[in-house]
Amino acid sequence: MLDKLARNALMVTAMSLPMLSLSIQSALAQDRRDFSVYNNNELEITELNVSSVDSGYWRYNYLDSPLLPEESGKVTFNNDSNQCMYDVRAVYSNGTYDQGRYNLCSTYFIYYYGHGGQYVLPRR
Repeated sequence: MLDKLARNALMVTAMSLPMLSLSIQSALAQDRRDFSVYNNNELEITELNVSSVDSGYWRYNYLDSPLLPEESGKVTFNNDSNQCMYDVRAVYSNGTYDQGRYNLCSTYFIYYYGHGGQYVLPRR
């Protein structure tokens, strides 16, 4: 009985090691600046831009499609920069936006609340 118990425990341990290895590899593949965005606003987020601090240059839209109210999305980085401080801007379907500065090396979630943003986009 004891041999059977030991054998089963060894088998379970041996079977779980590959899963542990896979979890560690996927965790290592993530960039420490990756973050999730939660739209708790009443409007769709149509654009999500990330920019180096004070650059004034808003990189491309990180959203593949608008982020509906109560939806979330993930922003992933794929460069080897050591930069942590970024400006992040969410543009809403009514042309307003919210903008903030974040240390993305220690920020994992950004939440947007309310009805629209605090700022209005300039007309193009």
